[in-house]
Amino acid sequence: FTGPASEREPFRRAADQGRSYRYVHLDVFTDRRMAGNQLLVYADPGGLDTDAMQALTRESNYSENTFVFPAEQPTTDYRVRIFTRTAETPFAGHPTIGTAFALAHTGALKPGTARTTFQLGAGPTPLDLEWKDGKLAFAWMTQQKPTFGKTITDRAALAAAIGVEPQFVDPAAPAQEVYSGSTFFIVPLATRKAVDGAVLDRAKVDALFAAAGIQRRGIYVFSTERGSDS
Repeated sequence: FTGPASEREPFRRAADQGRSYRYVHLDVFTDRRMAGNQLLVYADPGGLDTDAMQALTRESNYSENTFVFPAEQPTTDYRVRIFTRTAETPFAGHPTIGTAFALAHTGALKPGTARTTFQLGAGPTPLDLEWKDGKLAFAWMTQQKPTFGKTITDRAALAAAIGVEPQFVDPAAPAQEVYSGSTFFIVPLATRKAVDGAVLDRAKVDALFAAAGIQRRGIYVFSTERGSDS
């Protein structure tokens, strides 16, 4: 689920009187190095301010870095701040899962710990943990209950924007904005083959969102069609 972790010591500031900051480098959603989603986790970032955390994330050129602080709320175990290259974000999936694996790697999460709760910008986020041979093997994240936003009903325009035939845009469920910590546009497709073949046309997607009065969003396509791996 998350590839091998490595530790580095990349950053020193005169303002911190020579203090160095170690990070854990992970490849998330993979079991191979140099695959999946890259992530840097700073498990002891005390003394770094928001500008420094933003600068470190930008310098890494990864989509996100996380910075783990002591808990600020009695119902949580850690305060986790997530930064993209351009701003702090209240929630993101692979940084949350990856941070749990980083804390297991450093020993902050002890083998056998069944659950931990992160205080994210979006609110408390529980993670259920599965261990194997003393190592974290899987983490289940419970996101906030979804809330639903605007829909797009023009199946032909939507199909053209995501590179599928109109008949594969599933009419049984709406293509719709969904928020559960962050907002994405969710598109149900009729078949797994259609999901595999979808290719975004960014210009058509932008025009489609603009016509519907929807802010530019990431898009998830999915199908409920069962397969041999279901």
